[in-house]
Amino acid sequence: MSNAKALIPLGLILALGLVISTYLVTKFAREVVMAHQIIKVRGYAEIPVESDLATWHITVKAKDRDLAKAYPVLASHREAVIAFLKENGVKSDETKIFPVQVREHNIRTENGHETSEIEAFQLSQDITVNSKDVHNISKIATSIAELLGRGVNFKTKMPGYYFTGVNALKSTLLVEATKDARMRAKTLAEGSEANLGPLRAARQGIFSVQSAYSSSIAEEASDDVWSIAKKVTAVVTFDYIMR
Repeated sequence: MSNAKALIPLGLILALGLVISTYLVTKFAREVVMAHQIIKVRGYAEIPVESDLATWHITVKAKDRDLAKAYPVLASHREAVIAFLKENGVKSDETKIFPVQVREHNIRTENGHETSEIEAFQLSQDITVNSKDVHNISKIATSIAELLGRGVNFKTKMPGYYFTGVNALKSTLLVEATKDARMRAKTLAEGSEANLGPLRAARQGIFSVQSAYSSSIAEEASDDVWSIAKKVTAVVTFDYIMR
């Protein structure tokens, strides 16, 4: 009987030890699992900016069977475009005139085969405008069509608008994007009933210049050239450990 009574405390001790060891093993296993759970988050930041450089390309053209007659026509078209630019506030040092390009058009047979006989000479000359007055360029780019009514032969595309101060904003954008990433990670951790652990990895990501009205987050570096109102964006990717 005394032996049976002595076994009872021993049984309790063994049972208690089993409970404690099970708890410790479970706790350790949970901590190991949680230590390998990673939250991958992206941080985003943007700063609104305005384009500070406009680039505009204009090409004047002339065509004639006689090369000597084609050039004076080309020159008159070029001078008409240059005069239009000056009248509308474009400075001479903002304009660059490129060499004349000459292309021969050969006569073709009825079967479409090209012969060695020249039908006409096609002359073209590029004029490029680089101006910091982006709003003025935007305005006159739509009004240059009036030259067509005067017989000026030219073609042009819409100007391109650029922001040249991206590098000066990169540090600020990275700081803000980093804060945004940590806030997102903390929110995800709390939603998962976990604690946010230390940072495991960080990737800088990309910088982009987008239209001010774009709602997308760029997956790769891009540069919007059609909008005067823009925003510079930064994306970073962080890996946090959950505990």
